[in-house]
Amino acid sequence: MDLRALDLIAVFVQVVDSRSFRAAAKALGMSKSTVSLKVAQLEDTLGARLLERTTRTLKLTEVGTAFYAQSQPALSQLHEAGQHVLDTRARPSGRLRIAMLFEPGQLLLSGILSEYLARYPEVHVDVELTDRYVDLVNEGFDVALRPGPLPDSSLKSLRFTMSGGLKLYASPTYLRGRSRLRRPEDLASHDCLVMSTKHHPTQWDFVQGRRKVALRVKERMRVNSFVLLRDLAVAGHGITRLPETFARPAVRAGKLRAVLEDFAPPPVEWHALYPSARNLSPKVRAFLEVLEQRFLQAFDGLASTA
Repeated sequence: MDLRALDLIAVFVQVVDSRSFRAAAKALGMSKSTVSLKVAQLEDTLGARLLERTTRTLKLTEVGTAFYAQSQPALSQLHEAGQHVLDTRARPSGRLRIAMLFEPGQLLLSGILSEYLARYPEVHVDVELTDRYVDLVNEGFDVALRPGPLPDSSLKSLRFTMSGGLKLYASPTYLRGRSRLRRPEDLASHDCLVMSTKHHPTQWDFVQGRRKVALRVKERMRVNSFVLLRDLAVAGHGITRLPETFARPAVRAGKLRAVLEDFAPPPVEWHALYPSARNLSPKVRAFLEVLEQRFLQAFDGLASTA
């Protein structure tokens, strides 16, 4: 049977349930003549009379009784199936897969995930912290969080900009007795502790008004951890770049001192990448909403957890 006949069957079932064409028309929001026409079309399609009509009564034929007995439960099941799809689309559920660089993920995701899980108990979350860029589509990830400019891609993204960026810090012990830093070029005579992942180039960028400076620094050590970079800088082994909020406790304690403060670092961008904005699942949409609310707050909160 043509699937378009489902509409005719639904009208027929409503007529039987309502016990009149008039009541069925009111329930369906149709005219009485339209309801009568649809029932007649169904009978023509089936080649059998389903209802005996008189001016005052409406009675199922033997064939109509059998047809109603089978079609009414089937329609109910179809309605429940459709409602299940709508409910699933409206309520986040299922498994959400997230990828993020290892250390930023350790520092930032805890509070974000805690809030997400509390809001959406029917979602199960898989998180992979890795220093490689995952392939969202081929590896089956829903969201990947990445720093830096967005590469040319068909992926959609939600962008976050940290205006504070990465600032330069050194310990008073290291700075004591060394030449004063007045401009970025002075770093050539200093030991620098550098973030070593491919996502953090050894080129350090600075901005002062319209002046932009980009230079490669002398690497005393390369480390793929902000925690270790901070601790090495506190121990007096060189100058390093850290998120401002992450360095703040050590600065307040007098263990680190900001240098070249007149030269602002460029803003740091992060992107939450996802495969497509079309038919975005509720679990992904809900996670992006929590990210919008909490991601920048998570960076600010580094000061209290560092």
